Amino acid sequence: MLNFDIVYEKITANQDKIYHIQVLPKDVIIFGNILESLEGWAFYSTIDSKNSIMLVEAIKDYVSEIEKLLDKMKRYDF
Repeated sequence: MLNFDIVYEKITANQDKIYHIQVLPKDVIIFGNILESLEGWAFYSTIDSKNSIMLVEAIKDYVSEIEKLLDKMKRYDF
């Protein structure tokens, strides 16, 4: 399972959803690879490398799918 915590959430003016997600350092690469595979559903960057906090912006049309994915990522044993 990927160990991460959503430490901040916000809906933007255009209905995208921004998350700040703290990921264990050992899981940053796999977390990023999963998000990379979504091709336009979400964008991400590391905003605090010392604390492994990633900014993830889910595009408004895919917010519900991203939320389902995050839930499954927490429960799946990698």
